[in-house]
Amino acid sequence: MKVADLSSLNGLADLGLRSGVDMRPTLIRVLTDLYVQKLIHTADEERHYTELALRLLDGVDTPTRAAVAARLAKHLAPPPRVIQYLVNDLPEIAAPLRGHASLQRPAAPVQGAEPARPAAAVQPTEIAAPIGALPPAEPIEHTPVTDRHGGIDTAIAGELNDFFFTAGESERRLILLNLDVAAPMSPGQVIVLRDPSVGARLEAAALSNQHDDLIKQFAEALRIPREQARRIVRDERGEVLVVAVKALGIPRDVVYRLLMFVNPVIGHSVERVHALATLFDEMTVQAAEGMVAIWQALRGDARSAAKHQPLHWNDERSRARPAVPVARRPLGTPRINVRREVS
Repeated sequence: MKVADLSSLNGLADLGLRSGVDMRPTLIRVLTDLYVQKLIHTADEERHYTELALRLLDGVDTPTRAAVAARLAKHLAPPPRVIQYLVNDLPEIAAPLRGHASLQRPAAPVQGAEPARPAAAVQPTEIAAPIGALPPAEPIEHTPVTDRHGGIDTAIAGELNDFFFTAGESERRLILLNLDVAAPMSPGQVIVLRDPSVGARLEAAALSNQHDDLIKQFAEALRIPREQARRIVRDERGEVLVVAVKALGIPRDVVYRLLMFVNPVIGHSVERVHALATLFDEMTVQAAEGMVAIWQALRGDARSAAKHQPLHWNDERSRARPAVPVARRPLGTPRINVRREVS
């Protein structure tokens, strides 16, 4: 886990709150999954995770805090301040952690890094107070920042979309596996063309290497701008392609063939195709629809960028008045022939 990755996820939390989509439950799960994947952390990694986790835990619900506690309970050296915070939480959240070895003895020093302080050495001012001593939490209002069409704000959608395309493979996967928790979609909120013929048309375009037709099919079926469909087809990691086919209800056997033929960079790696097929199985339709909702909000950019196009290609020229009047030869004036000498 790299500190830069955690910083980018922290930025996504800010974007999510600004857009009215509370990304904190997703991000604390993603951060924790990234943390427990590595057995030993440097002092900087532990400090960075601790700061972000304590900030996010204050604003998430009980099931999310319980999930974080359960994940950290399986780690040999979880961050002491985060453990103390969760141990002082509700009994069902604290239960998996109460017998953890890190609360009974000092943590083992990390080679080449500052040793983490044992839980007993943490100052009272640095850990969370018992849950009974905390003032009642104010309810969090989730008022979406929408555009005039009632969807996600176009500018925020653009930022979220760009973040996802620049994220690493592990970040993409973890976000998609938790997106339905952070931003559940209401039934009917995202409308796409779920028709058996869509999969057949997409497959035919992919097998015949007709990228323009493939882009057109994705744009029309997902109700997204053509430029966004082009990014999906050209993406060399493939998670966005999985999102698209999941939202469209494409059968799994067709999904395999699309993964192999839409983009040769993906199709030439058997391991990558299998990994993306696994993501297709694990990701929920609601998570895919959450990402498609962001893509559909980008249509505002397409509308604002569209300019007036004349009905005929030279309409504008024919209607335009010349900037300088054309000089005409007066009647009766003899025409002068000028011979050009060529040397």
